[in-house]
Amino acid sequence: MKMIKVMDSPERIFEKEYHFDEGLGQSLNEHIADVKQKFPEMMVETRRDRDGFAIVKTSYKREFKYNLDQILDFDHEKEE
Repeated sequence: MKMIKVMDSPERIFEKEYHFDEGLGQSLNEHIADVKQKFPEMMVETRRDRDGFAIVKTSYKREFKYNLDQILDFDHEKEE
């Protein structure tokens, strides 16, 4: 069942959350810039755990068939 969800949106394979070790020669900002350069559509979020280590979460914005914000903002009187 999980593979069916992955096949529906194959870019979800690249979504993950991982610890980033800043002591390996690359800063967190450089790593984020590198990820965004390779995958421009990807959203990158960072946070620190209780021990102060950087955690990076990569994800894609979900795309739906219909834009709910556009539907809710529709002004019927204005369109007539």
